[in-house]
Amino acid sequence: MKPKLILLLGCLFFSTMITAQSINFRFNNYFYGWQRIDSLSTSSDAKTTHLRGYQNYLLEFKGAQWSFNTLAQTEEDIIEKTGRGFAYRFYNLYVKGSNLFGVLDVKLGRQNIFAGTGKGTLDGLNLKVKAGKFKEYQFMLYGGALAPYTYEFKKYPEIKDNYHFGAQFSYYGVKDLTASLSYSNKKRTPEAYTTFRADSVYSLVERTITFDGPAEQLAGLDLNYTYLSKHNFFGRVYYDVGLMKLYRAEANVRVTLPNNWRVFAEYIYREPHFTYNSIFWVFNYNKNQEISGGVDYTLKNGINIFGRAGVVIYDKSDRSTQDLEFAETSNNSLKLQAGFTHPNFGLSFTRYMGYSGESDGVYGYYQRQIVPEKLSGSVSAGYSNYRIGDAFESDKVNSLSGSLGITYRPMPQFSVDIQGQMLINRIYKTDARILAGFSYWLFKKL
Repeated sequence: MKPKLILLLGCLFFSTMITAQSINFRFNNYFYGWQRIDSLSTSSDAKTTHLRGYQNYLLEFKGAQWSFNTLAQTEEDIIEKTGRGFAYRFYNLYVKGSNLFGVLDVKLGRQNIFAGTGKGTLDGLNLKVKAGKFKEYQFMLYGGALAPYTYEFKKYPEIKDNYHFGAQFSYYGVKDLTASLSYSNKKRTPEAYTTFRADSVYSLVERTITFDGPAEQLAGLDLNYTYLSKHNFFGRVYYDVGLMKLYRAEANVRVTLPNNWRVFAEYIYREPHFTYNSIFWVFNYNKNQEISGGVDYTLKNGINIFGRAGVVIYDKSDRSTQDLEFAETSNNSLKLQAGFTHPNFGLSFTRYMGYSGESDGVYGYYQRQIVPEKLSGSVSAGYSNYRIGDAFESDKVNSLSGSLGITYRPMPQFSVDIQGQMLINRIYKTDARILAGFSYWLFKKL
């Protein structure tokens, strides 16, 4: 982050902290342990034991109109270094002013953007203006540098090669209706690198490989309407302005019936959307459409019974040559799902068939309080039997996973968690891991 922005955020942070009316702080500290075969050893029994720590921090100072917000993570290797050994990430780090002059919200710093087609994390400025008698007209304008993939504060490219700005207009003037138009302009240029290439006489020379390309421009429309506080309609259409193509369209309807019955229907059109200069551009990809529907029923004891079915229809014209023979006999995939859920237990069955492969899976969970408000336990297990597709493999393979955990909460603000995890599949004969840690929460009015 630029020094001037750091200085500005620091000044705003201390001024907000001095005038703060409340503080909200959460801290999680977990340790994750596992063993793995040492691939560099000549002994088949050589194993290395790993222990890695993870810390999550949430801090918020809030005043009448200004607040300081941050969400960060650190991680470190305690036994056996892997990767960088130590790393930190800042997912949020911003100062926010709410309802300034009765019409304006301001965010300055690192923040997550959720504005229709505009999604991502940037370091910059976000303005929202609210107009109208009931503030039914809202206009958001944002812009800044894209945060690095590591979420650190270093290795920033020039902003002309690494930026994101956009706008969203939202309308709330009709009861239970939300409508918004959005526009996003984003560019992320990969870092240049040096390598050796042959020249005109086939001699190796060192060259610098650079990347460039147009910015990604997207436009979208989102609609959400709730009727009688029971029935809901949602729709969206997203368009790539640069490539002049529709890459996502969606509509779903959810209807509540008498006697605790609910039904829904959904349609989705997708065309894979890749960032410019992404390696994924070299692969063949398929457009697809998904149509699904389902029903669920809630019993008086809180158990929800559900069933749903969906079909994914692939565009055969986009398939690679080796897929065409298989595509003639199957150009869609079918998904079936049924089960029941409850806050304390649940069981579901899922089956896939068709072009994307064949799979049968069962998942169940159970959790309960052993000592009310103090001690609770949980257990879950999942099993699947699958084949990626007739064109790739003929035999089905099995996969089994499970977890067993316990949580001790001596006081509402503090808890201790221990969880064991297990996985068995064709890659891992037996993979067992342990997660242990604690969480602390503080909220105080100043």
